[in-house]
Amino acid sequence: MTAAPDALYLPCDGPVLAAVSFASAILAEFAGAALGFGPAILYEISWQLCAVAGISDGQIESAIWNIIVAEALCSFTQLILLRKHFRLRLFVLFNLPMVLMLPVGTQLLGRFGQQRWAKRALGVVLLTVAAVQAFSCLRAAGVQASNRRDLQARGDWRVAAAIAVAMGCSGLLRGFLGVAGPPVMVLLLFFHCDRSAWRCVGAASRVMMILLQGVLLGVEDYQPHCWRMYSLLAAGGLVGMGLGNLAAPHIDGAAFQQWLIILLVSGALLMLSDGNAQVSILSAVGVGVAAAASILMPAGKRAARLLRVRGQWREGLLPVEVQLARRSAQISASSGELQSDCLVPEESSSVS
Repeated sequence: MTAAPDALYLPCDGPVLAAVSFASAILAEFAGAALGFGPAILYEISWQLCAVAGISDGQIESAIWNIIVAEALCSFTQLILLRKHFRLRLFVLFNLPMVLMLPVGTQLLGRFGQQRWAKRALGVVLLTVAAVQAFSCLRAAGVQASNRRDLQARGDWRVAAAIAVAMGCSGLLRGFLGVAGPPVMVLLLFFHCDRSAWRCVGAASRVMMILLQGVLLGVEDYQPHCWRMYSLLAAGGLVGMGLGNLAAPHIDGAAFQQWLIILLVSGALLMLSDGNAQVSILSAVGVGVAAAASILMPAGKRAARLLRVRGQWREGLLPVEVQLARRSAQISASSGELQSDCLVPEESSSVS
């Protein structure tokens, strides 16, 4: 790992950076398991936050290597669990273009990764992801498109061409900036795939990226004295994946997606403001608020739902006479409100 000469940050073998890396890996893999959202994007944002706080060097290459460490065990574990959904044709279509372009992106990383414009390019990518996520939410709220092509369709050259272009761009972005998701998100706006098969091919693609990029970067970026941080990254990734799988059925996906969009926009501003201390601090505050809201809002809704259920359960324990009296009082009160509401238009029309 190389850093800017004037960078002041905590060593990787220190407890602070190791603890922050553990928490970041949990958050990233939790979002990935619960929503299918790219863990690498969230870890890139957290790494830049650490740079603003003076904890990490903030370099893209350092973040990518840590992403490889955090994703390794999770990706292999997920691929083993989903092995019965493995499709050789999809594996070849998705991974061949990515394998060809990822080394090109890694070469760009080695040459331009420390340039400030590279960090700003990552900010533009995050803004693009936010726009795609927003479009997906709007599209899901309306009528679902029924004419999307099946990615598993055989004999359709347009499907193969779309996959090749998307995964080629994905490999280039993964190699250079560490994020492979944006081209795939665009692909899924126009194509669909069986959920289990898609999860399997996604896990297989992550494994291929980790193996290839791990070899390309591991020679220079692996540091034995950082073993504590590496161990906590891997452990945090597994914990986050497990928690995400458990929480997935109980999460309000629409609300979580909205807060993730705000988090992405704040993270993009954080990347774009690299080098400007004041704007970086404001963007970091925005990221913190969005991250807290994305965690607390769904939890608050679930707590309110549990309180309503508990209130109904307690009311069911009351005597029948008391329950009937309360219901009659509620009905009379609601009928009074309806009568007053019906009088409002007549009064307003007479005034006009």
